[in-house]
Parts: sequence; C-alpha cells; structure tokens
Amino acid sequence: MHVIVFSPLLTPRIKYIFNFIFKDILKAEVEFTGNREYFLQSEHAKISYAEQPIGDELFFRNTKLLLSNKVEELKMKTTTFGDYTVPFPVEDSTLPFDVFAASFFMLSRYEEYLYKEKSEGNFEAKNSFQYKWKVLKRPIIDEWALILKNMLIKKHPSFKFFQKKFFHQPTINFTLKPDIPTGFFRKTKFIFSSVFNKKQRFISTILEDLTGLGTNPEELINSLEKLKTQPIYFINFIEDAKNRLNYVHSSLFLKDKTVGLLRPCTADYEKSSLLKADLTKLKQTQNSSVNLISQQLKVLQLPSCYLHLLSVGISSDYSMGYANQTGFRAGTCTPFSWYDLQLEKVTSLNVKSYAISDTALQYQSAGDATTMINNFIDAVKLVDGHFYSSWQLKSLSENAKFKKLKAIFDEMLKST
Repeated sequence: MHVIVFSPLLTPRIKYIFNFIFKDILKAEVEFTGNREYFLQSEHAKISYAEQPIGDELFFRNTKLLLSNKVEELKMKTTTFGDYTVPFPVEDSTLPFDVFAASFFMLSRYEEYLYKEKSEGNFEAKNSFQYKWKVLKRPIIDEWALILKNMLIKKHPSFKFFQKKFFHQPTINFTLKPDIPTGFFRKTKFIFSSVFNKKQRFISTILEDLTGLGTNPEELINSLEKLKTQPIYFINFIEDAKNRLNYVHSSLFLKDKTVGLLRPCTADYEKSSLLKADLTKLKQTQNSSVNLISQQLKVLQLPSCYLHLLSVGISSDYSMGYANQTGFRAGTCTPFSWYDLQLEKVTSLNVKSYAISDTALQYQSAGDATTMINNFIDAVKLVDGHFYSSWQLKSLSENAKFKKLKAIFDEMLKST
C-alpha cells in the first residue's frame, strides 16, 4: 500500500512538497493523480488536496501558494495550532491550516526571495516568520509529518512506513596552512608576500600560534577519531589568486577524512575560477574522488549562493542555518533537495540544515547552552531526524579561551 494524492492541478510545487513529506521524511511511496475516478477506485491510502473532498479520504483544503508559479508578496493570515502560530488558515479541512503550503513556504525559503528584493543586507533569524510564529526552535515540518503519519495509520491501520533512525553529525571547520616552500629564497619570498598581502590569512594563523590561540589541526582531528559518528571537516584555503600555494604535505592527515570546502558565499561569478581552484585543492587532499560538498557560515543569500554552488558542481551543502542564532532555518531536520523558485524546479543540490553553531552559543553559559542543545536533540530524536551542528576547530581545543565551548561540545556528544 502507498499514498495516492489527488489534486485537480498537479504543479511542480505540489509534487515537490508532497514528495518531501511522504518520501523523504516518512519514507512512504507516493503517487499523484488528477483523475477522480481512478482516485476513487484506488485501494491505497487516499489524500486529496483540493477545494472540496471527493469521498471519505483525508481531505486537505488547498490555498493559492502551491497552485502558483510566481514569487510575490503574500498577505499572511495566521491561526493558532496547539501552542504556536501557523500560516494559511483554512476551514472544513482535516487540519485548520494548509500544512503543505506552510511547509513549502518554509522549505523553499520563499520569504528570503522577497527579502532580497527589498534589502541588500543579510537575512537574519529575527526577519523570519518562523521566529515571529515561535517555531524556529522546532523541526516543525517533521512534526507536522508525524501528525500526518498518525492520521494515515488511524485511517489505514495496515499501512506500513519504513523505519528511520536518529542521526547526528558534527561539522567542523578550520583554515589549512599551506606547505612552506623549501630553500632560503623561496621561503623568504613566501613570508614577505604573506606579510604584505592583507587578504592572506597565513600570518594571522602564525600570530595565533605565537599567542597560544592557535591549534594543531592534525593533533585535534586525530583526537576526535573516537567519536561514534565522524565529523565532516570543512576546509578554508588561504586566498591564492596566482595558485602558488601547495598543500601536499600539510593535508596528509586528511586523506581518510570526509572533507568539504568552507567558502564565503558569493554571487560574483568572476570569482568562479578561484572557487574551482579551491575545489581542485580539496580533491588533492583525498586518496580517491570525493563528492563536492560545501559550507558557508557568514553569508547565505538565496538564490544566488546556491546557483553559484551548482554552477561549479557542488552537490551537497551544509549552510542552511543562522550563524548567530540557533534554530531550523528551513523548518526541517531532514536533508532536502533545494527548490529553485525562479525556475520552478527541483535542483540536484542536497541541503543539510545545522541547528546550532559555536558562534551562536559563545555568549551563553555552559549550562544554558547544554540545556538548549539537549532540547534540540530531543526534538530531532522524536521525529527520527538528522541533527547537524557547526563548530570551529579551535573551539574544541584545550586552550583556556575555548574551555566553555569544548565542554559544551563534549556534553552534546554524550546526548547523541
């Protein structure tokens, strides 16, 4: 038995969000039809998404968002559902709001497209409707999916869903130091060029070492080998427009690790050559071919950022989150394919959302931060989702400055 969905109009948006909820989150097969007779004769679990029900199926009254192919300002009406606010209220429906439109609105980051037309600034958590509706701290789409699952089981007791398991993976980022050239002349030239190049971060890493704030990436990463789930390491390469720096020796300890590229997101397509050069360096850190993955922590501007990543062949991204605010930016703890609202199509970019970062925790007490993380983990475990967190490698060092963050990280691992 699988789920059969009836809708008089089957738009790309409808297929995308139903597939995400039923296939990706609930692990159930889903079929679509616009044929009323075929739908009524089907023996599968029936759901209709329309203006009126057809029979005794689970009926969800539709709203305009999923029937449209435009990105336009919406007059957001809301209603109360449980202890929080939800958008797209409807009447005479299985739920008092259009759960599929609400899910699509959050997952597609619809409001961020509108925001970029009005502002050149970064989209922050406080700008989001999820923040205003008090659902930012919850994987709310996954919670709604669980409600739908229980409704289907109640109506079709023999319906079987494939089992999922909770999954946790930290992501850790750092700057990889290049090999220092051998020979007096080449070494001297390298050091002087680094000193007078303001864009270079090499000297800053040297200064950190001298002041005791630096880290030994190899030593720290080797100490994390004992973790149940190995982290993904996102590497920042020092800016090297002339491609003179080499990482053959300094990257040897990363050969058997899962690595990705840490790159400030840019919409400047003239910088594609630099990005491609860094991707080449990334591949050289591995013994075999790697899936191209990335993470941006400072700026995530949609859709330009993701379009840029796709243009250079990146297939998976871990940037969906707020660097200075905890929460589920896309409303989910399940990886999803990014939907391009400009082209109205599903893309090949797979997106993983991080719920917490060390920069968002640095001003909280260790106790408060640990309690918050445990609440996030419990929420994700409830829906058997994926819990991702983002950390700077130096935050996990034994340096006294990062003692609190290291303790928070260790406590997080105990809870997962």
